[in-house]
Amino acid sequence: MAAPTRKYNPGFLTDDELVASYCVRTTEFELLVEVLQECTGGSNPHQIVIGPRGSGKTSLLLRIAVELRRNPTLASRFFPVVFAEESYEVATTGEFWLECLTNLATQAPRREEAPDLQRTVDELRDIRDDFALADRCLGALLDFADREDKRLVLVVENLNMLFADMADPDAGWRLRKTLQTEPRIIVFASATSRFDEIDNPDRALYDLFRVRTLRPLDTEQCTVLWQTVSGRSLAPETVRSLEILTGGNPRLIAILARFGAGLSFRDLMAHLLDLVDDHTEYFKGHLESLPAQERRVYLALAALWKPATTREIAGRARLETSTCSAQLARLGERGVVRVAGGSARRKQYYLTERLYNIYYLLRRRRGPDRLVEALIHFMESYYSPPELNTCQYESAAETATRATEGSEEVPEQRLLGHLIRARTMLAGGGDRAACEHDVEAVLALLPELGPIPRKAIMALMDFSVALGPQRMCELIQASPSPHLLWPLATALEQELGREPRVALEVDEVAQDIQRTLEELRANRTRK
Repeated sequence: MAAPTRKYNPGFLTDDELVASYCVRTTEFELLVEVLQECTGGSNPHQIVIGPRGSGKTSLLLRIAVELRRNPTLASRFFPVVFAEESYEVATTGEFWLECLTNLATQAPRREEAPDLQRTVDELRDIRDDFALADRCLGALLDFADREDKRLVLVVENLNMLFADMADPDAGWRLRKTLQTEPRIIVFASATSRFDEIDNPDRALYDLFRVRTLRPLDTEQCTVLWQTVSGRSLAPETVRSLEILTGGNPRLIAILARFGAGLSFRDLMAHLLDLVDDHTEYFKGHLESLPAQERRVYLALAALWKPATTREIAGRARLETSTCSAQLARLGERGVVRVAGGSARRKQYYLTERLYNIYYLLRRRRGPDRLVEALIHFMESYYSPPELNTCQYESAAETATRATEGSEEVPEQRLLGHLIRARTMLAGGGDRAACEHDVEAVLALLPELGPIPRKAIMALMDFSVALGPQRMCELIQASPSPHLLWPLATALEQELGREPRVALEVDEVAQDIQRTLEELRANRTRK
């Protein structure tokens, strides 16, 4: 049975629903719980969880808050105060503590003998002096902590954006003083990326937080998440392909799982445009939230669809390089663009949310983009489970061989005939030139087939091993099919020591292909 989920915001889940659906980031959860269990001294182990949008920061911190409420040992020592995902009204230190008190007023248990926290909040809103507001709000918070004999754990989302919007230049230092000296307050924060306030030794929050970086989900974690959300299992090969398309982003995996729970991978990919339409609200809203110039740079990078330098992005966006560099820095702070290669002086950038890049390319011309469609078709075939009957080549050999000289109406049969003849010659040490002729014929037929059959991809990898990566690269580039075999051609170029700059999705498929080629070489050596 599928676990309950919400489209984008786990904050709308009940505690029971959150616990039932929480299935990945378990190691990070256990580490943070351990931090709190060991928090018995006077110092406070402030934590910050860093990861791009959709990486699971909110779910992790909310799961910690649930544990603080449900675990008897922790509940006797801590009280969680959960901030909203965006704290738009916070621009000063006083407003930070007012926001904290406002959240506490809605989350604390009501006791007859205790002060009415909501009334306190209403009264304090009238204070205009920020220092007085901060003192009064902080005093009310600490009074609550003393009455309950608990430490407050402030769960603060998007700390990087909160500090970017601070109007008071001294706000960070004032907060630091409290967080360093007040043992009754612990902060568990999140951020979409590392930011200057925690990285720069001259800034207020430097070395105040223990940083926990969320990495992309691996194939096993993607499998667990898919099964939890959809209630169905998938073949490992299929999960790996979804991991590549989403970059291991939990939110995007969940979106695909909800949409494609009852579909095969081939059907899911065939309906990718429907998926895009179904989630236009999410993707379009993400784009429209960016300021105009940032959006321009963002879309230029999406159109390039490869790790790109500032100069390349600026050229595409028709901006000065210095202007583009400043916008990339802001996009990096938002966590929507990341560094994906290059050098310290010549960085290359890529969109963090891979599925958004595919969404943009598919929607840009209101139809399938040629390269995106070719990549998806390649992945459909390559990551399909292996055929159960590997002898199907031989069973169709006679018919297929005749078809190589026959009808134009059956390209699949002609393809099979060329594959069988080429493999037979290679196995028997036959004429290499004749073999290459059949490989060329296979490559010429691929555009007529639609999605490339898996057997054709595996055969072409066999031929790559037999003919060598250099010769196979030449044959692919001279054929009408290089865009259809983009990942294979990339893998062969990488084997030759080249570093083609391609979409990260293509690069990851190419890495998997290289592992397959290594296995094929090992099998060939054993024979």
